[in-house]
Amino acid sequence: MTDAARSAHPALDALAERLGDRLLFPGDPAWDAARAPWNLAIDQHPAAVASPADVAELQELLAAARADGLQLAVQPSGHGASGTLDGAVLVRTGAFDLLEIDPDARVARIGAGVQMGRVLEALAGTGLVAMSGSSAVVNATAFTLNGGHAWFARSFGFGSSSLRAVELLTADGRHRWLRDADAPELLWALRGAGGAFGVVTAIEVDLHEAPVLTGGRLVFDGADAAAVLRATVAAGRTAPETLALHATAVRIPDVPEAPAELRGKSFVSVESVELGDSPSARDALDRIRGAGTVIADTWGAIDAPALTAIAEEPTDPSPGFGWSALADLDEASVDRLVAAWQSPEGRPVMGLALRVLGGALAQPPPRPAIAGAVSEAHIVSAHAMGVPALAEPAARAFEALDAALGVAGSDRTLCTFLAPGAGYSGAYAESDVARAARIKVTVDPENVFRGNRDFA
Repeated sequence: MTDAARSAHPALDALAERLGDRLLFPGDPAWDAARAPWNLAIDQHPAAVASPADVAELQELLAAARADGLQLAVQPSGHGASGTLDGAVLVRTGAFDLLEIDPDARVARIGAGVQMGRVLEALAGTGLVAMSGSSAVVNATAFTLNGGHAWFARSFGFGSSSLRAVELLTADGRHRWLRDADAPELLWALRGAGGAFGVVTAIEVDLHEAPVLTGGRLVFDGADAAAVLRATVAAGRTAPETLALHATAVRIPDVPEAPAELRGKSFVSVESVELGDSPSARDALDRIRGAGTVIADTWGAIDAPALTAIAEEPTDPSPGFGWSALADLDEASVDRLVAAWQSPEGRPVMGLALRVLGGALAQPPPRPAIAGAVSEAHIVSAHAMGVPALAEPAARAFEALDAALGVAGSDRTLCTFLAPGAGYSGAYAESDVARAARIKVTVDPENVFRGNRDFA
């Protein structure tokens, strides 16, 4: 620790004598690795990084941060990072590794350090699934508290809809389980805007029956991008709510950071999962298959752990820039998006994706939540490699995609798709964001906790 850090934060300095390498400061050898978020394009500069071993150390950390005039900002694994974290202690919750599965009650208790892949591994052979996204390395608690668009969202709503209870350290130093009966307003806010109300050390969630699961990936040549995306949108109009459909057109940019053998190449894929194995879902997939030349097809019976392997998402942090919008797509808007992506201005964009929404997402959630009904039928997103040379070109490309979307798009996206720096008003109604802000003031009047997003 530098002398400046020592003099500026005496309470943390005293705590560091006992926590050792579980409390790091600028200048420590492991500092840069400890402060790094998942998206390496975001440069975080917290006052310290803490990895408390248990609740007692977490409570000591809260007291020390308050004494030094600092906030606590929790990022279990770095996903969702959005700002610099100046004036905050970055908290990692890897030590909170509780995982309890009650198959009879269809309930899981999940510690704030547990990744989604581990949860699904524990469900193998049970005939049950948790609300999971497409990545094994995303933290299960953070995914749930931020809404979480899951494979089974069309059947059961957002991941936050399955949140039953939270184990929470609040600003007054108390650590306890809370349910709707205990704190209905707080639970409402935590279901989609969690992170700024306290430190969640565990969650309790519903598990859902899944005696049969089918899923996989269809891969086409990049020349089929427009046809495959149009077919996915068309199939989504009549597909059963048990079927998830995601489509992604990918072009590897011709930059030194990309593998030489992949530079300039493109392909389009459709990732799908069904809760069951219905003729209507198979028909939807057959119609998509007919949109181009299939070069790979992995559709078939799967188990719960396989859910995070379908999309073949990266498992290591990397820099990236992104854009997204909720939309109601038709053939014309899909064609405009693909044309913009394929234009010279769109070249910096590596991936253009859409997901079919609807079903349970279009209905009020089963439990009160800020992550409520979504009227749009799709979400569209794009990403670019987060290298400095692409920052401005990527921004212009995203503007071109937004213009191509036109009236089919909205000015909102899903919470977990929000760009760095965007507040919750980018995902939720202003009245709901204002309600969440009032709850924040009630439970954390000194603003001790800092979330990744502002209530604005």
